[in-house]
Amino acid sequence: MNDITAYTNTIINDLYALLKSEGLPIVEITEPHHYWFIRTQGGSYFDEFFLDEFVGIGHEDVPCVEESERTDELLKQVKINHPQATRILNQVYKFCSEMHKGDIVIIPSASSAQFAFGCIEDDDYYTVKVSDEDIDEGKCPYTRRRKTHWIRGISKGRVDSKLYTFFRNQQTLSLVDDYSEFIERAIHPFYVKDNIAHLTLDIRTPESPDAFDIPTYMQGILYRAREIAQDLNLPNEIISARSRTNVQSAGLIELLGDPVFVALLATVFVGICGGKCNISIKDIKIKLETKGLIESISKAMDKYKNHDIIGESNIKEIQKRLQIEDPRTKKEDQD
Repeated sequence: MNDITAYTNTIINDLYALLKSEGLPIVEITEPHHYWFIRTQGGSYFDEFFLDEFVGIGHEDVPCVEESERTDELLKQVKINHPQATRILNQVYKFCSEMHKGDIVIIPSASSAQFAFGCIEDDDYYTVKVSDEDIDEGKCPYTRRRKTHWIRGISKGRVDSKLYTFFRNQQTLSLVDDYSEFIERAIHPFYVKDNIAHLTLDIRTPESPDAFDIPTYMQGILYRAREIAQDLNLPNEIISARSRTNVQSAGLIELLGDPVFVALLATVFVGICGGKCNISIKDIKIKLETKGLIESISKAMDKYKNHDIIGESNIKEIQKRLQIEDPRTKKEDQD
C-alpha cells in the first residue's frame, strides 16, 4: 500500500467514524445477497409477519424438492391443487433452500399501503405448529418460516416509483435482484457497494420545487466538499470525479461516486443541518487520525458562509423549503 492510498484510507475511516458519531452510520455491502418480494395474503398477515419477525410461504401441501429430483408422480400430485405445479414447486424450493442469511425481503400490507423491508437472519427455515384455534383467530397458518429482522417500514407514497413494477407481480415469492439499487437506497441513506458510495436525500415538499432550488442546493454542498478535499490534499481523481446525481420525480436526490467524496458530501450536509447537528471542533469526542480534518471542514463552512448565492442562510432556507429529510432519522415513516 503506497502512502497516498494509506492517507486516503485514513481519511475515509475518520469520515465514517465522524458520521457515525453524528448518527449516520455507513453500511458497507461486501457480501453478495439476494432480494425477495413476499406477499402477505392480501395484507392479512402483514402485521403478524412484522410484529413476530418472520416471513412465511404457505402452500403447505407442496414439498421442498429441487427440480432434478421431481418425478412425474410428484408433479401429478401437486397439480391436483395447483395447476401451475412447476411454478409453485419452484417458489417453495426457493423459500426453503435458496434464501439465506443476509438476504433482503420486502412485504406489502393491505392494498400495498405500506411496505416493510427486512433482513433474513438464518440460513435455514424453521417450522412451527399452528393450531386450529390459531387459524380460527385469523393467525397465519404457514408452518414454514424465516426469521427476519425488520429494518424499515415505508408508506406507498414514499416508495421509489421504480419499485412499482415488481409490486404488481402476483406471485407469492419473487426474486427481485434487478431492483437491488432501488431497494438498498430505500433502506440505507448511505451505503457503499462495489466501491461506489450512495447517499440519498429525501425531498418531502408537497409543492413543485423552484427551478433554482435543487441545483443551488447541490452547488452549495458540492463546493464545500470540494474545498475540504482540496484542503486535505486528496488525490485529483477523487476531487475531479466528485459525484453524479440522480434526481427522481418522487423526490429523491441520490449522490453516488467515490466513497471519500460522497462521505465529505454527507459530512457537509450534517454540518449545515444546524442545532446539535452542527459539526464543530469542541463537539467532536472521537479520536481522529487525520490531522486537520475538522479544521478543514470548519474552514470550508466559513468560506461559503456569507456567499451571495450558496451562503449558509440561503442553503438552509432552500433545505427548509424542499423539506429535505435528515437521513439520520430515516428509520421509519411517520406518514
